[in-house]
Amino acid sequence: MKLPKIPADWSDRGSIGAFKAADILFNLLPAADAYKLGHQFARLWLTLDRGHRRIIAKNLELALHLEPNSAEARKIEADITQHLGYNLCEFFLLQNPACRRLLKKNLQITGLEHLLKAENEGSGAIIVSAHFGNWEVAGFLSTFMKKPIATVAKPIKGKPNLYAAIEKTRKEVGFIPVNKGGSAGTLVRNLKKGGVIALLVDQRVRRRLRIWSPFFGHQVPTIPAPAVLARLSGSPIIPAFTTRIRPLHHQIVIEEPIFVPRTGNSREMVADYTKQVNLIIEKQIRACPAQWFWPHDRWQKVKPVNSD
Repeated sequence: MKLPKIPADWSDRGSIGAFKAADILFNLLPAADAYKLGHQFARLWLTLDRGHRRIIAKNLELALHLEPNSAEARKIEADITQHLGYNLCEFFLLQNPACRRLLKKNLQITGLEHLLKAENEGSGAIIVSAHFGNWEVAGFLSTFMKKPIATVAKPIKGKPNLYAAIEKTRKEVGFIPVNKGGSAGTLVRNLKKGGVIALLVDQRVRRRLRIWSPFFGHQVPTIPAPAVLARLSGSPIIPAFTTRIRPLHHQIVIEEPIFVPRTGNSREMVADYTKQVNLIIEKQIRACPAQWFWPHDRWQKVKPVNSD
């Protein structure tokens, strides 16, 4: 028997109700217990969600050559689950001003001078990163900037109230969300005015936005936005990654800027620099694999590396 479809407004109300309840629960608990609760939620999710368990196992085999159900694969899967739970916990802790201040106070930043130099020179900057560590914490970088950091956000279909609550959190951390639809022009104008934008570019994209680029030995559909925006604006690409050191403690490493030439063959230039960004992300994931978002089906579509 087919179940009746839940009306969109009911679904949104239920989602925002669950969001508010989780916010209260996580912030009532001592931090250590809140992290344990987040871990348990992640374990429950992956226990019930066979599809995402399979995606994680497949991704680990494709990227790191870990045989499914091997001892090494099970160990990293357990670490991934803990990391996902800690991210869940910290998202709700970010609702609390006192916890935001603590997370910001405990944050270690390396390479900030690269970002400040770009801003001071008025060139703007394109921060490129991945769904790695707790990427929301990177918004705290705006504390050191003259302007908030703009980032592309995709609205949650049918759940405007839930999306508004998430957007509010990101603004409080230091991001200015830009709607994904028609964002390119807004981002270029921002960069030409010396602004800073942040892009997460490690997930697959729709056909009309993608180019094929190598990632962990496979050609995958990749968004070339950093290279395209850098070429249009003259702003440098600055890789930056957030890594959790332990609960409530994070490190952001900002790497040296990459300058994309504004002359020469556009197609080749964009492909070359997109490949370079993918290799930087791959290196970061290999250094600390448990902190990447493995449930995403990144290798859903692949080509051989030597494919055109």
